[in-house]
Amino acid sequence: MKKLFVLLILVLFVPILFIPFYTDANVFAYMGRLLVNGYVPYVDGWDHKGVSLYLINAFGYAIGFKSMIGIKIVELLLILYTFIRIFDFLKKEYSWLIAFIAASFGLFTLKYFFDGGNLTEEYGALFSLLSISLILKEKAKTLDYALVGAFFIINFTLRANLIAFWVALFCAYLAQLILKKESFKVILMQFVKMSYGAIAIISLLLVYLLSTNSLDEFIDAAFTFNFSYSGASKTSVFSTIFSVVKKYHLSVIFIIGFIISLLRFIKDKRRKLELILIFWIPIELFFGNISDRLYAHYYMMWIPLVIFSTAVIIAEIRERLQITNTLVVILMGVIFAGSFYVPSYMTLKNWKWILLEADETKIVGDYVSENYKDDTLLVWGNSTDIYNQTDKFSPTTFFYHSTFKYDTEYIRKKIEEFHQQVSKNKPSLIIDGKRSGMLQLDGSNSLEIDEGQKRNLKEFLKIVKTNYVLKEQKFGLDFYVLKSNE
Repeated sequence: MKKLFVLLILVLFVPILFIPFYTDANVFAYMGRLLVNGYVPYVDGWDHKGVSLYLINAFGYAIGFKSMIGIKIVELLLILYTFIRIFDFLKKEYSWLIAFIAASFGLFTLKYFFDGGNLTEEYGALFSLLSISLILKEKAKTLDYALVGAFFIINFTLRANLIAFWVALFCAYLAQLILKKESFKVILMQFVKMSYGAIAIISLLLVYLLSTNSLDEFIDAAFTFNFSYSGASKTSVFSTIFSVVKKYHLSVIFIIGFIISLLRFIKDKRRKLELILIFWIPIELFFGNISDRLYAHYYMMWIPLVIFSTAVIIAEIRERLQITNTLVVILMGVIFAGSFYVPSYMTLKNWKWILLEADETKIVGDYVSENYKDDTLLVWGNSTDIYNQTDKFSPTTFFYHSTFKYDTEYIRKKIEEFHQQVSKNKPSLIIDGKRSGMLQLDGSNSLEIDEGQKRNLKEFLKIVKTNYVLKEQKFGLDFYVLKSNE
């Protein structure tokens, strides 16, 4: 059964080795490239995710001999390792059948929200899964607790709202104290052991950030900007939660899991997994919707909720109804058919693309490398993949510009910095990615763009109009060169 499970992982996720990264993943890969090439995140390239994400990408890029394939290999191995650990954990706790079904539901949930991979929430979900498998080990050792603490800091420095598991764990410890199911000394020692890993990661990150003089910039981007970006009110957060639960039907799994966990814990207050789920599910729903933006990949953090909810649901059904394995498989098959037809279709689509269309990748990068080899490049918009298909880096800190759509004081300051950098270090080539929502350099979509963005980018358009000329249009992109290089 374990071999079959590993085969399922490979069928679902081997395609990531061949499929190009999507928009956000290319941004993170670019930041990893910067780091490996001696540049400093937040200083030489601006993005608003946490430094741990860029270090993961840098590690993958480095071991792949400065290739995107290295990042993809790290990602695939992390998925494999995490889900095999979860399968083994569930098999010990329940049975091989529950382990296979629950872990498979988690895999298909990951595939459902995957969006090309290499995303913040993907790593956050995997580190949360590893943490719960460590904390609930029958005989957890000091190293296990230290790793849980380390993963807490890693997730917090991926993005600050990816820590729902650890908040739920704290609440579960508090509940155990109140119910007198665990002694204060035992819980305190577990926290002390977790602090070993947390302090180790904090120390390493501080050494890097301080040695590169980027600590202030990290705090500004990863926290100041993100909190301004996530400005939803409590009312709108709860409204978003309601909308999301209605939109994604697989949420029914962990809603039922919450109810059953509550009932199982009331019946037996020694159940630690159910106690954690009682807190984890509502906390994750809240944390995942703080930004009030319904991006699908945000809900990859649901993966652990789906896995463990599925496990407690099946366990409860078997205990109460004494049904056979065959009936369990039939029941779960019906739920699977109703919840996971989309990722099944996506998997088939991925393999079809690999077999029939994969040779069409890197066409823009190859063209730029061949025809603009010595040019400095600025890609306007959010087509960071063009940088990653070449060996080029942006001459400005702001290598992508989708955040320029937001008309806030914070963003206006960043746009002003961008204008100054472009004026000082004029790239010899500007490629307009022609992305929707961004003011295009020929002004052709100006009627679709709000007045705030047009006002904020007026100076940049003036710089382009004064210094550049449209040389050619290829692949749906506009290529602008300096007039002096015409």
